[in-house]
Amino acid sequence: MAAFTLGREEPKPPANIEAEAALIGAILCENSIAAKLPPQLRAEHFFEPLHGRIFTHALNQIDRGGVASPVSLKPLFADDEAMEAVGGVGYLAQLTASSAGIIGARDFADQIIDFAARRELISWHAEQGNALRDYGRPIEDISPPETVSRSSISATPYNWREPTELPPRQWLLGRWLLRGTVACVIAPGGVGKTTFLTSAALSLVTGRQLLGKPVWGGQKRVWIWNLEDDGDELARAIQAAAKHHGIAPADLTGLYVDSGLEGRTLCTATIRDGQFHLFEPVFRQLARELKRREIDALFLDPFVSSHEVDENDNARVDRIAKAWARVARDANCSIVLVHHASKNGSSEVTAQSSRGASALVNAARSALVVNRMDETEAQRLGIMADDRRRYIRVQDDKANRAPAEAADWFRLVSVDLENGEPGDSVGVVEPWSLPDPFDDVSVDDLRNVQERLAGGEWRENHQASEWVGNLVAEVLEVDISASPGKAKVRAIVDQWIRSGALRIEERRDSKRKPRKYVVVGEHTPHCSTVNK
Repeated sequence: MAAFTLGREEPKPPANIEAEAALIGAILCENSIAAKLPPQLRAEHFFEPLHGRIFTHALNQIDRGGVASPVSLKPLFADDEAMEAVGGVGYLAQLTASSAGIIGARDFADQIIDFAARRELISWHAEQGNALRDYGRPIEDISPPETVSRSSISATPYNWREPTELPPRQWLLGRWLLRGTVACVIAPGGVGKTTFLTSAALSLVTGRQLLGKPVWGGQKRVWIWNLEDDGDELARAIQAAAKHHGIAPADLTGLYVDSGLEGRTLCTATIRDGQFHLFEPVFRQLARELKRREIDALFLDPFVSSHEVDENDNARVDRIAKAWARVARDANCSIVLVHHASKNGSSEVTAQSSRGASALVNAARSALVVNRMDETEAQRLGIMADDRRRYIRVQDDKANRAPAEAADWFRLVSVDLENGEPGDSVGVVEPWSLPDPFDDVSVDDLRNVQERLAGGEWRENHQASEWVGNLVAEVLEVDISASPGKAKVRAIVDQWIRSGALRIEERRDSKRKPRKYVVVGEHTPHCSTVNK
């Protein structure tokens, strides 16, 4: 039976052509408005297809760093039939006649998106009605399309997936850099952060383990964007590392370098008239260039110089950090944001030591902290006080994509560029292992100590004149008048006690005071247990 309308007109689909025209006119008048629009706004949301095409071309012009105006868009619509239907390309100038869109651009954009969703639902309901009249079709087959059903909140049942069939995480450098995510590097000034990052970048580009970390999948393409050093200084660091590691020019074809001090500035967000502006077109341009160059890792140093927002503003820094995360995901690369450590905390740098808002570290998937060797570590390891500044350790203080690893140690070495008189000596980092106090100690040395230990009274206290370390130092010919030698002997004694080669015995001395003495263990351990 035919449907009756009882004289009523069919309702018009929800749309606001005037709002669409006003929004496009506002963009053509003031291109910066594009950065303030909801990121989900797309051409298909416009009811009038011509408006959608104008919107797309305008954004493309802005993303390329150009100007979107009636004049610049005119050639693109010279043969457009829909444009001819509204009077020709002069329609572009008509769109800019009103200032209403400039005042309410965000509201117009929200309404355009809302009306598009309503039209989609109306269309689905109409199709649903026709399907329900098809009595040969099971009602279970009638369900809303995926795009419509997603408009409401609903829980998704988990579908079992075989562990062996899950795609592995796409690590780039060790377990530090992961494709599609943001990583932070946090360090105090002057610790060798830029030197470390240069070697990390060259390790990726060459595919070699310059930092002792595997480069998964071979050579990578890397973009270094430094906003505080000039091109000459960046070149010194790169060439020094290349000279030290034997890297040839042909090995660096995948390296891209830009300096903010030489005009390659970057601003992703700012505050104007008290309002926060996130420059979405800038992030779109970044993603497009990363994909065009097939960049695997972008190093941005420092993060604070890439925006004009108070670094203590958590909410706004969070929006910037998440925009970077979207770029990393869209371009399928790792983005490394380098950040300074706070000067207010302790000398030990952690992920929470980052300066300003914590939102940046919270949004990152890994947070590499760089620390210089402190005085206590230097004494324990037998490193001279004047040399300790040459040693740094790096650790992921936020290992939420892999088990936490022990800190990696590196040593700064000086490389002479031989570029004149006087020439430049530039620091380069290389992997360094903690010194093993047993490197030159044998089982025979232990037996010698045990034999001499049995014939005397030797104390456990390193401040006592009869400290057992004096005996050990004499046998091993180690000078314990200096801190490094004494630290080595203490480490050897402690390890022999833990292994059972020596043991502690408590008894009273000649003055009847309880003391701890070191005596021979019950059994002389094998080499594998004595020195480990």
